[in-house]
Amino acid sequence: MKTLRRVGLETGQLTDEELRYIDSRLIEAVRPALVARKLFPIFRLPHAGFTSVRAWKETDMGQATIDMHGITQTKDRIQLEGFDVKVPVIHKEFLLYWRDVIASRYGGLPIETRSVESAGVQCSEEEDKLLLSGEVSGFRALGIEGLMTATGRNTKASAGAWPANAITDVGAAIGELEADRHYGPYGLILRSSWLAKLRGLIANTGIFYLEKVAELVKAGIFVSDQLYTSAGATTSALVVEPGQQNFEMVVGQDLATFMQQDEDMNVNGKVYEVVAPRINRPTSIAELTGLT
Repeated sequence: MKTLRRVGLETGQLTDEELRYIDSRLIEAVRPALVARKLFPIFRLPHAGFTSVRAWKETDMGQATIDMHGITQTKDRIQLEGFDVKVPVIHKEFLLYWRDVIASRYGGLPIETRSVESAGVQCSEEEDKLLLSGEVSGFRALGIEGLMTATGRNTKASAGAWPANAITDVGAAIGELEADRHYGPYGLILRSSWLAKLRGLIANTGIFYLEKVAELVKAGIFVSDQLYTSAGATTSALVVEPGQQNFEMVVGQDLATFMQQDEDMNVNGKVYEVVAPRINRPTSIAELTGLT
């Protein structure tokens, strides 16, 4: 009589090696799509159980005083207004057929991961939209504010006619930030269609508009087509001063996979993460509106 044994190889259960391979393919797929993470400092929560975090909007102290003897008292403190930020789960489900798993094992080929990769890309796009835009028309996000929708951010109307006025526009947005005591370095966030305009040459020179704009935003130029205004429009860009004191990405669970075999022996999978934007100083954000 044969001894009963369960190895998982004939039932479609994934081995540790296969799980590691799937996770590695997931990370490779999502890395190019994650734009906001390059801009947002990370604040890690102890675990994914936090459904909200406390945030504080700052109001600067009053002015210092000049006098001959240093005895005039101007004592006060930064005003902090507390509010709670929801920390949601971003997720996308997928399915792996057990016969595909078996075919991979005995066919000598890597396991098929395109469904996992696509699910990861979908999550990364939602992450960017949540952090950069927040809840906008056509995108429900539990009322969470992103950079584009942060209450108290600066706004500056574009002079239009990009790329001719792009340098002027970015300079004007920086002026708004400097007036609020944000001295850089600055970053520019815009959609790919507006970046394409900056690839044009300045008349009678061999210099691209992009080169001149880059000189103004030393923290970098970040391109994401997940950038929307509150009305869902695509005619705005952002100039920001990145920094933990200004805004950050709260992470309760980084991008991960969960898999479970069902009664049909197929593998039900989920790509998920627990993240949120926390904007402490909205004055570090300047929205350029009405780009043309």
